[in-house]
Amino acid sequence: MLWEFLDKQQALAVLAIGISSVLIYHLAHNYWRLQDIPGPLVAKLTDLHRFMLVRSGFIHLYQASAHERYGSAVRFGPNLVSICDPEAIQEVFNMRNGFNKSNMYRAFRPWTPAGLLVSVFTAKDDVVNRQMKQHIAVYFSLSYTATSFEQRVDDVIRMFFKQLDSQFVPTGAKIDLTRWFKFFSYDAMGLMTFSRPYRCLENSSDAAGIISDVKNSMLAIGPMTQMPWLDWLLHKNSLINMIKPEPVSALLKYVLARISERRDSPKPKHDTVTDGPDANGDFLGYFLQAQEKKSNKVPQQFLSTWTLANILGGSDSTASMLRSVVCFLVENPDALEIMRAELRDKKQDAVGDSAPIPKWTEIQDLPFLNACVIESLRLDPPFATTLERVVPPEGATICGTFYPGGTVVGMNPYITNRHRPTWGEDADQWRPSRWLEGDPAYIRKLQASLLSFGAGTRGCLGQHVAFFEIKKLVVALFMNYNVSSDYKINSLY
Repeated sequence: MLWEFLDKQQALAVLAIGISSVLIYHLAHNYWRLQDIPGPLVAKLTDLHRFMLVRSGFIHLYQASAHERYGSAVRFGPNLVSICDPEAIQEVFNMRNGFNKSNMYRAFRPWTPAGLLVSVFTAKDDVVNRQMKQHIAVYFSLSYTATSFEQRVDDVIRMFFKQLDSQFVPTGAKIDLTRWFKFFSYDAMGLMTFSRPYRCLENSSDAAGIISDVKNSMLAIGPMTQMPWLDWLLHKNSLINMIKPEPVSALLKYVLARISERRDSPKPKHDTVTDGPDANGDFLGYFLQAQEKKSNKVPQQFLSTWTLANILGGSDSTASMLRSVVCFLVENPDALEIMRAELRDKKQDAVGDSAPIPKWTEIQDLPFLNACVIESLRLDPPFATTLERVVPPEGATICGTFYPGGTVVGMNPYITNRHRPTWGEDADQWRPSRWLEGDPAYIRKLQASLLSFGAGTRGCLGQHVAFFEIKKLVVALFMNYNVSSDYKINSLY
């Protein structure tokens, strides 16, 4: 063999040349493969710049600026193209077209000794996604949420108002509503999922550490979505986890502990934040019920990932949306007055210090309230980075451009939701009336162009729960309090 005729230095030189040749070929192949797609030069060579941008928290602003410069399709990686034209949504996010999720979603899968846990959100192909979702989708519907969880959400709203009345109203002290919206959304989801809140509101702090655990998890996962191979190398392979003192995440441990408790005590006492009765079950109970009914079709890991998803995705995004809706309304007093007038017309006695928390049936179909929530979600989506999909092997033409098979294409909700040819020259302005103008066909076009919760069959499963919580709290807040702001809304995440 060749190695027998080479000394050590020569062998190393040959090895270095070989590795360099592979790297150069790889870089050249990736560079020329999508050479006709414009974009920053560094993006054509490496994913590292995207990794750093996500880590900085400014990826959505940089990406928006690049689309302004290069157009509706921009190359953001050696094999990644970002598209901002909403016309592409139907093609890219229609699973029947064969666009599976990319490897970026692997970064969201927690490691266990038995392997990575796949969830509804992280499943790459549609078959697995359907298998995981079909058993629990009904529990996340708007009608089921209102029937099962309205009293629990009302309990949390009462505790929220109790703390406002005791800590801030008497002195007129300023309040960081962003922080308190997190307390509300986490306690609400804790009550809906486990029949007990995390007691953030009661203690005026992240008493259980759950908020910081989720924050730290998301800060770690975010950059890794841009270089999933690095995530595997540093966090997700069995060898590295053999030497880690705590290889299983704290959040997953929390979920497994709650499941174990429930199996030992299948009928939990409803631990309200006030003294309301327990009239319905919780998400964990429903998940266990689904698994017991279909034990031969529902693996054990489904139960863990269903429950974990409620913690990771069911609270922070709701708090973010609450912040946006309230800030936009406070900064636009004319719109706030229209919303309040709509509420007064709907229920004359619902305004004033003694006004009760509105029932869902009273507010679910208020057009201007709906428009305010959707418009806030359009400008300030909870997930403001690229949602990636892989072009099927035969390739695909998207918005007139052909992309070879294996190309990763994606759309960022923050940018797609501001596409001027679709939304108008005022696309960057908060104007809820846009959802009430025009004929039904035009409104349907706007709805189809909104990417805040994803699109198609892979859209966010918990979006109806979030809308329910947001409308309930926003209406109750402005019915009972005068809210003012001393700052302009910040678009950073």
